[in-house]
Amino acid sequence: MANPYSFCELMKYLLTYYVGISYENASEIASKSRLAEPVASVMEAGLYGHEYPYYWAMNLYYGTVYWKKGTPAHPYDLTAYFELENRIMKPYCLTRTVCVSFVK
Repeated sequence: MANPYSFCELMKYLLTYYVGISYENASEIASKSRLAEPVASVMEAGLYGHEYPYYWAMNLYYGTVYWKKGTPAHPYDLTAYFELENRIMKPYCLTRTVCVSFVK
């Protein structure tokens, strides 16, 4: 999982790419989601980190079990998907480093 800022930014760009909405609309969606909140536990970090960011982007827009509504469960071409992630992350200096502050 990327650090929280990078993770949310990546979600926004994936929403613009896969869903076709504006960056502003994607920002509004992301800011209202749990993904914009601090990660509270190791379990929560593991939950977010075990799925591709694509999953979380589609879940934000289409809701849970989005694949039952006709949206692909994962990108068809994973090589192209990871290239897209890299094209998004590099110019915006987004990182994959996990940066977790735990709340007690």
